Amino acid sequence: MLIVTASMVLGYRSVSREQLIEHESRANSDLTRTFANAVWGKYQNFIKESNGRSRDSLLADPALPLLREDVLTVMHGLKVAKIKIYNLDGLIVFSTEQKQIGKRDINNAGIQKALQGVVTSQISFRESFEAFEERINNRHLISSYVPARATSGGEIEAIFEVYSDVSELLEAQDRAQQMVAGLVLLLLALLYVFLYVIVRKADGIISRQELERELRAKQIRHQAFHDALTGLPNRAFFTSRIKRVVDTARRELSNCALLFIDLDRFKIVNDSFGHEAGDQLLKEVSRRFHAVLRDKGMLFRMGGDEFTVILPDVQSREEIELIANRIREAIAPPILLQGRKVQVGCTVGIALFPEHAHDITELLRNADAAMYSVKETSRGQHAFYTESMSETANVATKSPGHSAASAKLKAAAL
Repeated sequence: MLIVTASMVLGYRSVSREQLIEHESRANSDLTRTFANAVWGKYQNFIKESNGRSRDSLLADPALPLLREDVLTVMHGLKVAKIKIYNLDGLIVFSTEQKQIGKRDINNAGIQKALQGVVTSQISFRESFEAFEERINNRHLISSYVPARATSGGEIEAIFEVYSDVSELLEAQDRAQQMVAGLVLLLLALLYVFLYVIVRKADGIISRQELERELRAKQIRHQAFHDALTGLPNRAFFTSRIKRVVDTARRELSNCALLFIDLDRFKIVNDSFGHEAGDQLLKEVSRRFHAVLRDKGMLFRMGGDEFTVILPDVQSREEIELIANRIREAIAPPILLQGRKVQVGCTVGIALFPEHAHDITELLRNADAAMYSVKETSRGQHAFYTESMSETANVATKSPGHSAASAKLKAAAL
């Protein structure tokens, strides 16, 4: 709990400081732009012609006190501690701390980036600092290097270095962090769920966008792998799961079974009552199948009136037959559609791995062949695959009336 709390506070502190630096960088850029828009025309020549001038020459220039007055006017009421103006050679042409005028700092990384048009900022603690009105002690300052242009999009004509005092903001952040840490430790000892709510509120601004992205990704994944009508796993989900189950059975030398289910008389119901009633029927059938299987097998809707069930790690045929009987019995009771009771049944074909197949494609094909064979002779029943069923299915595939279920299942195998 201590590690979680410490990690959260440190993370929150890091992000808060980054946001503070970003905010102050924008504010200093706006300050520079405001100054340039207001009075830059008066001092362009002074800045541009400062190359090679000595400190005494700069201090003696009558433009300097006027520039200082205009700078202080712009700074009035702001949390700005100091402003420096560099020419393009890194010479300090103006500073609210007068003794710095005439110094050169061309190798400064902030100046180099500003010359490329990039605003950079950093936060530092100063035990003593010469502000424009007085010396201040033990303060946190953000310094920003901002390129100055006469017009928006124009060439860079100077570099502003602006110092902002953010001590009070950081102290407020520290107090908030200490309060959050204390509350978290207390609530962790009492109720973890309540802690979760507090933590989510504390870092909600930071994590909200990421949380929304994750939720959208989960929703898209669910829609991709589940049937929109019944909510059951769909064909795509089936394809990945059957591969995993067969691989496990092969590795552990165990058995698994595939049941292919096709509803009887569904087309008659759909044509007689309409598609809305057909959808209602599919929902009710799915609910009944799911209630019977529970954790005994994995149910999938392949499309139309076709369903499959994967039974991993089966021990005997009797176990499979028991499940198949329950599936058929589950939809035997009438279903109420538009005020009328309708009865539908189902036919189930069963194939075992590795008894009936050596790979997934063969398992799918043989389960389909078993269902088709039962459908042709005694619908409403179930049967295990036999080799003779493949011969019957091969003959049927040559006829125009071959079931759509077979074609779709083989397409899934491919």
